Amino acid sequence: MLYISGALDKFSTMTPNEIRNLGFEVALLGMNGLDINDPTEKYGLKAIPGTFSGLHLLSIMYAVFKQFSPNDDVGIDLSKEYEAATQLNG
Repeated sequence: MLYISGALDKFSTMTPNEIRNLGFEVALLGMNGLDINDPTEKYGLKAIPGTFSGLHLLSIMYAVFKQFSPNDDVGIDLSKEYEAATQLNG
């Protein structure tokens, strides 16, 4: 939930196009597989600075796709975490 909340905070400083591009970048990276069970921060992105764990990236991607295509299935259900994060973020 905190990864999604952080993503939603970050989105507030980004344009819709930047958010969309971030989602696509994570999705492309995920095509090679993301290790969501390893908490090691080993993935980098061009769209935003830092290194991220697989679960963190998956959470970001989920938040992006909920912004633009809320009814699409992204392959994992983080709906409860997303709902909690949106309530936390107002």
